[in-house]
Amino acid sequence: MSQRRVSFILAAVLLIPGFTAGMTASHTSSETLATFNAATVLTDNLTGRLYYPRCSDPAFVVPGGSFTLQIRTTGDVHNVSEFSVELATAYEPIVDDYTLAVQSFNTSYYDVFVTVTVPSDAHIELYNLTVRTMVDHTALNVTQPRAVSIVSSFSDSFTFIHLSDIHVGDWRGLTRSIYRSLHNRALLECIKEVNMLHPDFVVITGDLVFGQLYPHEYAREYKEVYDLLQQFDVPTFLCPGNHDGYNKPGQDGKVFWEQYFGPDYYSFNYGPYHFLSLDSYDFPKAQRFCLSFISFDWGGSIQTEQLQWISNDLNASDSAPLTFMLLHDNPLWDTTKESLLGLPYKNREALLQLIHSHGVDMVLDGHVHWDNVTTANGTIFVTTTTPSSSVDERDCYWGYRVIRIVNGSIASYNYKEPKYSTPTYKLKMRTLTASAILLNNRQIAPVSLLIRFLVPLGNYTANIGKIVEIRSNATASEVYVQLIVPASRIYLLRLRHTG
Repeated sequence: MSQRRVSFILAAVLLIPGFTAGMTASHTSSETLATFNAATVLTDNLTGRLYYPRCSDPAFVVPGGSFTLQIRTTGDVHNVSEFSVELATAYEPIVDDYTLAVQSFNTSYYDVFVTVTVPSDAHIELYNLTVRTMVDHTALNVTQPRAVSIVSSFSDSFTFIHLSDIHVGDWRGLTRSIYRSLHNRALLECIKEVNMLHPDFVVITGDLVFGQLYPHEYAREYKEVYDLLQQFDVPTFLCPGNHDGYNKPGQDGKVFWEQYFGPDYYSFNYGPYHFLSLDSYDFPKAQRFCLSFISFDWGGSIQTEQLQWISNDLNASDSAPLTFMLLHDNPLWDTTKESLLGLPYKNREALLQLIHSHGVDMVLDGHVHWDNVTTANGTIFVTTTTPSSSVDERDCYWGYRVIRIVNGSIASYNYKEPKYSTPTYKLKMRTLTASAILLNNRQIAPVSLLIRFLVPLGNYTANIGKIVEIRSNATASEVYVQLIVPASRIYLLRLRHTG
């Protein structure tokens, strides 16, 4: 039976509401149960919420360093008092808690800005952030998970991973593997591999949800993807795609994006290195109209307001040693054919002019579900495949892209030349006992991994690799082991208790 016919049959079956709901139900293994209440932070308090940092735009800070958080309230702020700002290790069996010293705060209309300092002895980890305060005599208790990453220092050599088009709620991955598509297994496998590789951070360039199958699916899909993202044990930065922002009868994806993930576009720094995260599905509400599989536009658009913001941001960051741009639609490619109204990629040429005139070093995008690398006027344009949806070229596969910066230069971004991303399902970890893990690297190159063990309290040595940290409480120790596994090798990693 042809793949096209299989796709048609699957689509017909999936239109049955009961089947669709079962197909995309949240994964419920014990390792993911900790994330199920994560989305409740969005609705716990009606007075305000933590707008920065967030799990979609976290803050980097060194021990003893400071950062400024932003609380957005529902009305004009007149009086703020009694600040308490706390960090707690994100989704770890052993939790470190810190109370941050408040240095200063100020208010502006609906926003409260608070500058806080991290303790100088804080562990290098990813943290949930909680703020308790009184705003106009009303108690405000707001939290964002995975919102602060404490790092030892900012190096000129670092690694990040590019993902795109994870498409929670999408049925199209079934045409590639029914088993791996059910219950988000392919995405969970990707997250597991990313956590083992343990990059400095992850960027995800749009289409986090599907949003194009049945009415009111955004409410379920956005919560589901929010919960799934909490399983990354490294910082994640997000930008929206077309599937995230359709204007459907009764639901607007842009409203859900703002509620769960914040601004459509923003910028951030990793040390001196600058990143712009853009919204290339920047259409007016009417042009984002979508009714099931029929949408007016699913191509690219950058409106004039955002274009001006990009220009201002690039002007302010021209001294950065490297500049990266994240967006869903590759600005090298016109998307007129992706508009029922026959509209081209708005401000595409103007965006390219800004990219070239400011010497943006790398542009990262997705949308098409295949890999591509093109260098134009000194800028590397990188398109990365999907980890869990349909793939649209013969040589495509599910995967993610590892990008390495060495001594301030872009050193590598291809798993295999000239364009290919790293395939999922070639890096396996099997837990044998609490202190023994079998690692299988079926990739074509060595990989550096960070493996964590939860073992009884004590001192330990590892048979291979290096123990880089031990975090303990009264009864248990979490042991972090760094090691390199050569290509096509199987290693047994084992801890030995030494007292």
